[in-house]
Amino acid sequence: MAREADMAGRALAGRRIIVLGARGGLGRSVVERLRTDGASDALDEASVAAAFAASPPAAVVNLIGGYTPPQPLPGLDIATLREQLELNLVTAAIVTKYALPALAEQGGGTIVHVSSRVAVQKGENSFAYSVSKLGVVRLVEAAAAEGRELGVRVNCIMPSIIDTPTNRAALPGAEHDRWPKPSELAAVLAFLVSDDAVLISGAAIPVYGRA
Repeated sequence: MAREADMAGRALAGRRIIVLGARGGLGRSVVERLRTDGASDALDEASVAAAFAASPPAAVVNLIGGYTPPQPLPGLDIATLREQLELNLVTAAIVTKYALPALAEQGGGTIVHVSSRVAVQKGENSFAYSVSKLGVVRLVEAAAAEGRELGVRVNCIMPSIIDTPTNRAALPGAEHDRWPKPSELAAVLAFLVSDDAVLISGAAIPVYGRA
C-alpha cells in the first residue's frame, strides 16, 4: 500500500512512487530521499502486478538485483548465469511490462532501473553479472522508444561498487571514500523521477564516484 505525503512545495510533493527492492542498502536511502522530496512510496517485491493494479504511480524505481562473485568463463556455472539473468534482467523486464501500460494509462510517468558500470566493460571474470546488467541497458533503450509517444520516460543508472556495509566487509582494504554513497545515488534517482529530468529518456547514466 502507498502512504500519501502532503509536503507542498517540494519537488515530488503528493506523488505516489513505487520502489521495488527498497530494503537493501541503496533502497533505504532512495526511499528516504524520495520522502524528503515529498513523494509517497509502496514497497512490494512479492507481487509486481498487484502493485500496479491498485492506483497508477507517478514513477517506478526498480532496485531489485544482485551480484555474483568473480567467475572465469572456463569455470562458469550455468546455473549462476540463469540466476543472474532472472535476478537482474527478468525482474526488470517484469517491472517494465506492468509499469509501462499503467503509467501510460494515466498520461505518463517515469521508470528508473539500476544497471552497473560492468555493463559497459569487457566482463572479464564477471560474464554472468555483466551480461545481465547489459540486458537492463537494452531494456531501457527499448522501453524508452516504446514509451516515447505514451509520455513514459525510462532510464537507468550505472553505479560502480556502492559504499554499503556489505561491500566494505567484502573489500576491507579498498578506498571506500572513493565509492559512490547510497545517499548520492538516491539524489540522482530523485532527479530522474522529477520534472527537472523531463528531457531525459533512454539514458544509461554513469554514477561511478571516484572508484
